[in-house]
Amino acid sequence: MNVFVCSRMGLALVLVAAALSARAWDYEPHRVINQLALATLPTNFPAFVRAPGAAERIAFLGGEPDRWRNMTGDLTLSHFNGPDHYIDLEDLEAVGLTPQTLPIFRYDLVASVARARAAHPEKFPPIDPVRNADHTRELPGFLPWVIVEYCGKLRSGFSYLKAFREHGGTPEEIANAEANLIYIMGIMGHFVGDATQPLHTTKHHHGWVGDNPRGYTTWPGFHQWIDGDFFRKTGGVQPTPLLGRMRPAKTFGDPTRPEEFFRQVMAVILETHQQVEPLYRLHKEGRLSGEGERGRAGREFLEQQLVRAGQWLGDLWLSAWQHTTEDKYLIRKLQERAAAKP
Repeated sequence: MNVFVCSRMGLALVLVAAALSARAWDYEPHRVINQLALATLPTNFPAFVRAPGAAERIAFLGGEPDRWRNMTGDLTLSHFNGPDHYIDLEDLEAVGLTPQTLPIFRYDLVASVARARAAHPEKFPPIDPVRNADHTRELPGFLPWVIVEYCGKLRSGFSYLKAFREHGGTPEEIANAEANLIYIMGIMGHFVGDATQPLHTTKHHHGWVGDNPRGYTTWPGFHQWIDGDFFRKTGGVQPTPLLGRMRPAKTFGDPTRPEEFFRQVMAVILETHQQVEPLYRLHKEGRLSGEGERGRAGREFLEQQLVRAGQWLGDLWLSAWQHTTEDKYLIRKLQERAAAKP
């Protein structure tokens, strides 16, 4: 029996149990995405991530960044966390950028936005200060950067875990390193999930804005309908039926080549962006109403986005692990500590 099939069968038992306690869609899809990603990993991937407690922790953490967003009164947290969940690609034009020319550093983007706003304020719509208490309306969003940055955090975690294991780390240090990796994997999954939800890649995130020749919905509740209400009305979503659509994880790019890797992440986000109008068309055609067979036809579209997210997340986790480098500083310190022992 091949490695992937063994992995998937073993994890399926965990998923079945977890599915019984799945909550509303706003949390549920991120949980499912992380579970699907775990099912794609080969059996030679570090085994601690498959322990039932670890698998449940990774699934739970898929919803954590949205829990941070629930703290609407905490303006500094909102300013820091909010823009990480999206990128409004249409807004790049006013900045003089395209998806292909974006800088690989998030603060270079911030500097470009500031320069463009100062030089050509007429290109930008006015910002209502009442709706901008957290000072995020000026920003197009940071979604591709946060995904790349979490890949770096994951590589770092695997690097120092390896150092602790091979150079005299204590059981407590090894356990803490594993716990850190579980946390990073879970949080990272949330943003990968956002990157495969079309409304997180567009200015049309809460209904169509501006010119609307095709008559798409301008309903502000459209985002919530896609994120939660449609799936709740049509029976929720479970991971187990989607497992059959998954392939074994494979390497996604080379995170040690930052320019190339960033462009590859952007390419996936652009693929998601291409699904914005198809999603609006499904709504216009009544395929996302949740009523009757025709009204449930949009489920296939949304489920496929969950599969894409889980597949990509598994690929990213695998790539980060495969491209682990030596934490030479930590190795040296561990060697010094061992030499100093009586």
